[in-house]
Amino acid sequence: MNARGKYTYMIEAQDIDFRRRVSLASLANFVLITAGRNANENGFGLLELQTGNYTWVLSRLVIDIKRMPTEGDSLSIETWIEHVGTLFTIRDFRLSDNSGEVIGYAASTWAAIDMETRRSVHLDSLPSMRDFIVPESTPIGIPGRIPSANGEVTNTFTVKYSDIDVNDHANSLHYIRWISDCFSPDFYRAHFIRRFEINFLQELTFGDEGKVYRETGTGDEYLFQIVTCDRGAACRARLLFEPAY
Repeated sequence: MNARGKYTYMIEAQDIDFRRRVSLASLANFVLITAGRNANENGFGLLELQTGNYTWVLSRLVIDIKRMPTEGDSLSIETWIEHVGTLFTIRDFRLSDNSGEVIGYAASTWAAIDMETRRSVHLDSLPSMRDFIVPESTPIGIPGRIPSANGEVTNTFTVKYSDIDVNDHANSLHYIRWISDCFSPDFYRAHFIRRFEINFLQELTFGDEGKVYRETGTGDEYLFQIVTCDRGAACRARLLFEPAY
Protein backbone atom coordinates (compact mmCIF):
# COMPACT_ATOMS: atom_id res chain seq x y z
CA MET A 1 0.00 0.00 0.00
CA ASN A 2 1.42 3.36 -1.05
CA ALA A 3 -1.16 6.02 -0.20
CA ARG A 4 1.43 8.72 -0.81
CA GLY A 5 3.68 8.41 -3.82
CA LYS A 6 6.70 10.56 -4.63
CA TYR A 7 8.38 10.52 -8.04
CA THR A 8 11.32 12.44 -9.49
CA TYR A 9 11.76 13.60 -13.08
CA MET A 10 14.65 15.22 -14.92
CA ILE A 11 13.79 18.24 -17.05
CA GLU A 12 15.14 17.40 -20.50
CA ALA A 13 15.23 19.11 -23.89
CA GLN A 14 11.79 17.84 -24.97
CA ASP A 15 10.21 19.33 -21.81
CA ILE A 16 11.28 22.95 -22.22
CA ASP A 17 10.35 25.97 -24.31
CA PHE A 18 12.64 28.50 -26.01
CA ARG A 19 13.54 30.01 -22.61
CA ARG A 20 14.78 26.60 -21.42
CA ARG A 21 12.02 26.57 -18.81
CA VAL A 22 9.59 23.68 -18.56
CA SER A 23 6.53 24.40 -20.69
CA LEU A 24 3.05 24.46 -19.18
CA ALA A 25 2.03 21.36 -21.15
CA SER A 26 5.14 19.49 -19.98
CA LEU A 27 4.55 20.50 -16.37
CA ALA A 28 0.96 19.28 -16.58
CA ASN A 29 2.21 16.09 -18.18
CA PHE A 30 4.53 15.39 -15.23
CA VAL A 31 1.59 15.91 -12.86
CA LEU A 32 -0.65 13.55 -14.85
CA ILE A 33 2.09 10.92 -15.18
CA THR A 34 2.49 11.07 -11.40
CA ALA A 35 -1.25 10.48 -10.92
CA GLY A 36 -1.12 7.50 -13.25
CA ARG A 37 1.94 5.95 -11.62
CA ASN A 38 0.48 6.13 -8.13
CA ALA A 39 -2.91 4.80 -9.27
CA ASN A 40 -1.19 1.89 -11.06
CA GLU A 41 0.83 0.99 -7.96
CA ASN A 42 -2.32 0.94 -5.86
CA GLY A 43 -4.43 -1.20 -8.19
CA PHE A 44 -6.79 1.30 -9.79
CA GLY A 45 -4.77 2.63 -12.70
CA LEU A 46 -5.91 3.06 -16.29
CA LEU A 47 -5.02 -0.45 -17.46
CA GLU A 48 -6.80 -2.00 -14.48
CA LEU A 49 -9.95 -0.01 -15.19
CA GLN A 50 -9.88 -0.83 -18.88
CA THR A 51 -10.15 -4.55 -18.10
CA GLY A 52 -13.69 -3.72 -16.95
CA ASN A 53 -14.29 -1.41 -19.94
CA TYR A 54 -13.92 1.74 -17.81
CA THR A 55 -11.39 4.54 -18.02
CA TRP A 56 -10.29 7.63 -16.09
CA VAL A 57 -11.00 11.13 -17.44
CA LEU A 58 -9.64 14.37 -16.05
CA SER A 59 -12.40 16.79 -15.08
CA ARG A 60 -10.56 19.72 -13.49
CA LEU A 61 -6.95 20.68 -12.84
CA VAL A 62 -5.22 23.58 -11.10
CA ILE A 63 -1.45 24.15 -10.92
CA ASP A 64 0.00 26.93 -8.79
CA ILE A 65 3.76 27.37 -9.07
CA LYS A 66 6.21 30.05 -7.98
CA ARG A 67 9.11 29.01 -10.22
CA MET A 68 9.27 26.98 -13.40
CA PRO A 69 12.10 24.40 -13.40
CA THR A 70 14.71 24.74 -16.13
CA GLU A 71 16.56 22.27 -18.33
CA GLY A 72 18.74 19.96 -16.23
CA ASP A 73 16.75 20.50 -13.04
CA SER A 74 15.04 17.65 -11.24
CA LEU A 75 11.40 17.93 -10.24
CA SER A 76 9.92 15.81 -7.45
CA ILE A 77 6.14 15.40 -7.25
CA GLU A 78 4.36 13.90 -4.25
CA THR A 79 0.74 12.83 -4.71
CA TRP A 80 -2.16 11.52 -2.67
CA ILE A 81 -5.95 11.10 -2.86
CA GLU A 82 -7.70 13.68 -0.70
CA HIS A 83 -11.31 12.59 -1.24
CA VAL A 84 -13.41 9.94 -2.99
CA GLY A 85 -17.02 10.84 -3.71
CA THR A 86 -19.77 9.13 -5.65
CA LEU A 87 -18.69 10.26 -9.11
CA PHE A 88 -15.49 12.27 -8.58
CA THR A 89 -12.21 11.83 -6.75
CA ILE A 90 -9.77 14.57 -5.75
CA ARG A 91 -6.03 13.98 -6.10
CA ASP A 92 -3.45 16.47 -4.80
CA PHE A 93 0.21 17.12 -5.62
CA ARG A 94 3.20 18.84 -4.00
CA LEU A 95 6.07 19.93 -6.31
CA SER A 96 9.66 20.33 -5.08
CA ASP A 97 12.94 21.35 -6.71
CA ASN A 98 16.47 19.88 -6.57
CA SER A 99 17.04 21.16 -3.03
CA GLY A 100 13.74 19.87 -1.70
CA GLU A 101 12.13 23.32 -1.59
CA VAL A 102 8.42 23.27 -2.35
CA ILE A 103 7.86 25.33 -5.50
CA GLY A 104 4.22 24.59 -6.18
CA TYR A 105 1.07 22.57 -5.73
CA ALA A 106 -1.54 21.02 -7.98
CA ALA A 107 -4.99 19.58 -7.42
CA SER A 108 -7.17 17.57 -9.78
CA THR A 109 -10.66 16.12 -10.04
CA TRP A 110 -11.22 12.84 -11.88
CA ALA A 111 -14.21 10.83 -13.03
CA ALA A 112 -14.46 7.29 -14.38
CA ILE A 113 -16.56 6.63 -17.48
CA ASP A 114 -17.91 3.58 -19.26
CA MET A 115 -15.92 3.33 -22.50
CA GLU A 116 -18.99 2.30 -24.50
CA THR A 117 -21.65 4.67 -23.16
CA ARG A 118 -19.15 7.48 -22.32
CA ARG A 119 -21.17 8.10 -19.16
CA SER A 120 -19.83 8.51 -15.63
CA VAL A 121 -19.91 5.49 -13.34
CA HIS A 122 -20.08 5.32 -9.55
CA LEU A 123 -16.60 5.05 -8.10
CA ASP A 124 -17.75 2.37 -5.65
CA SER A 125 -18.10 0.04 -8.65
CA LEU A 126 -14.31 0.25 -9.26
CA PRO A 127 -11.36 -1.19 -7.33
CA SER A 128 -11.51 0.40 -3.88
CA MET A 129 -9.67 3.69 -3.46
CA ARG A 130 -11.04 4.58 -0.04
CA ASP A 131 -8.25 2.72 1.76
CA PHE A 132 -5.78 5.13 0.13
CA ILE A 133 -7.38 8.41 1.18
CA VAL A 134 -5.05 10.87 2.92
CA PRO A 135 -7.25 13.56 4.52
CA GLU A 136 -4.89 16.41 3.71
CA SER A 137 -5.54 19.36 1.42
CA THR A 138 -3.07 21.78 -0.20
CA PRO A 139 -2.84 25.56 0.26
CA ILE A 140 -4.39 26.08 -3.19
CA GLY A 141 -7.61 24.20 -2.42
CA ILE A 142 -9.59 22.05 -4.84
CA PRO A 143 -10.18 23.01 -8.49
CA GLY A 144 -13.14 25.35 -8.81
CA ARG A 145 -15.61 26.26 -11.52
CA ILE A 146 -14.28 28.66 -14.15
CA PRO A 147 -16.71 31.19 -15.67
CA SER A 148 -17.36 31.32 -19.40
CA ALA A 149 -15.22 33.61 -21.55
CA ASN A 150 -15.95 35.61 -24.67
CA GLY A 151 -13.27 37.95 -25.94
CA GLU A 152 -11.38 37.42 -29.18
CA VAL A 153 -10.54 34.26 -31.10
CA THR A 154 -6.81 33.73 -30.59
CA ASN A 155 -6.40 30.16 -31.91
CA THR A 156 -8.20 27.57 -33.99
CA PHE A 157 -7.69 23.83 -34.28
CA THR A 158 -8.79 20.57 -35.86
CA VAL A 159 -8.43 17.36 -33.85
CA LYS A 160 -6.08 15.07 -35.78
CA TYR A 161 -4.62 11.59 -35.39
CA SER A 162 -1.73 12.68 -33.16
CA ASP A 163 -4.13 14.40 -30.76
CA ILE A 164 -6.05 11.19 -29.91
CA ASP A 165 -5.12 9.07 -26.88
CA VAL A 166 -6.11 5.60 -25.63
CA ASN A 167 -9.47 6.97 -24.49
CA ASP A 168 -10.25 7.73 -28.16
CA HIS A 169 -10.50 11.47 -27.58
CA ALA A 170 -8.17 14.47 -27.70
CA ASN A 171 -5.64 14.21 -24.88
CA SER A 172 -5.96 16.91 -22.20
CA LEU A 173 -2.45 18.16 -22.94
CA HIS A 174 -3.55 19.32 -26.38
CA TYR A 175 -6.17 21.60 -24.82
CA ILE A 176 -3.33 23.11 -22.78
CA ARG A 177 -1.18 23.57 -25.89
CA TRP A 178 -4.02 25.25 -27.79
CA ILE A 179 -4.40 27.68 -24.89
CA SER A 180 -0.65 28.24 -24.45
CA ASP A 181 -0.37 29.12 -28.15
CA CYS A 182 -2.64 32.15 -27.64
CA PHE A 183 0.41 34.24 -26.69
CA SER A 184 3.53 35.28 -28.58
CA PRO A 185 7.16 34.47 -27.66
CA ASP A 186 7.63 38.15 -26.74
CA PHE A 187 4.79 37.89 -24.25
CA TYR A 188 6.40 34.84 -22.64
CA ARG A 189 9.73 36.65 -22.46
CA ALA A 190 8.06 39.30 -20.31
CA HIS A 191 5.83 37.01 -18.21
CA PHE A 192 5.81 33.68 -16.42
CA ILE A 193 2.85 31.51 -15.52
CA ARG A 194 1.91 31.74 -11.85
CA ARG A 195 -1.32 29.74 -11.89
CA PHE A 196 -3.22 27.63 -14.40
CA GLU A 197 -6.75 26.25 -14.06
CA ILE A 198 -8.81 24.21 -16.51
CA ASN A 199 -12.31 22.67 -16.51
CA PHE A 200 -13.08 19.99 -19.10
CA LEU A 201 -16.70 20.09 -20.21
CA GLN A 202 -16.92 17.56 -23.05
CA GLU A 203 -14.77 15.24 -25.12
CA LEU A 204 -13.22 16.25 -28.43
CA THR A 205 -12.83 13.50 -31.00
CA PHE A 206 -11.15 13.06 -34.36
CA GLY A 207 -12.21 15.66 -36.90
CA ASP A 208 -13.69 18.11 -34.40
CA GLU A 209 -12.95 21.73 -35.23
CA GLY A 210 -12.93 24.57 -32.76
CA LYS A 211 -11.83 28.00 -31.65
CA VAL A 212 -10.09 29.31 -28.55
CA TYR A 213 -11.56 32.51 -27.14
CA ARG A 214 -9.42 34.68 -24.87
CA GLU A 215 -10.81 37.31 -22.54
CA THR A 216 -8.60 39.67 -20.53
CA GLY A 217 -9.38 39.71 -16.83
CA THR A 218 -7.95 41.80 -14.03
CA GLY A 219 -4.24 42.57 -14.32
CA ASP A 220 -2.38 39.69 -15.93
CA GLU A 221 -5.29 37.24 -15.69
CA TYR A 222 -6.81 35.70 -18.82
CA LEU A 223 -9.90 33.55 -19.25
CA PHE A 224 -10.30 31.04 -22.07
CA GLN A 225 -13.07 29.04 -23.62
CA ILE A 226 -12.56 26.32 -26.21
CA VAL A 227 -15.67 26.07 -28.36
CA THR A 228 -16.44 23.46 -30.99
CA CYS A 229 -18.07 24.47 -34.23
CA ASP A 230 -21.18 22.36 -33.60
CA ARG A 231 -21.44 21.35 -29.90
CA GLY A 232 -20.58 24.43 -27.84
CA ALA A 233 -18.01 24.81 -25.08
CA ALA A 234 -15.52 21.96 -24.64
CA CYS A 235 -13.47 23.49 -21.83
CA ARG A 236 -12.79 26.66 -19.87
CA ALA A 237 -9.47 27.78 -18.46
CA ARG A 238 -7.75 30.56 -16.55
CA LEU A 239 -4.12 31.70 -16.66
CA LEU A 240 -2.53 34.10 -14.20
CA PHE A 241 0.84 35.60 -15.17
CA GLU A 242 3.45 37.59 -13.26
CA PRO A 243 6.34 39.68 -14.63
CA ALA A 244 9.28 37.52 -15.78
CA TYR A 245 12.06 36.90 -13.29
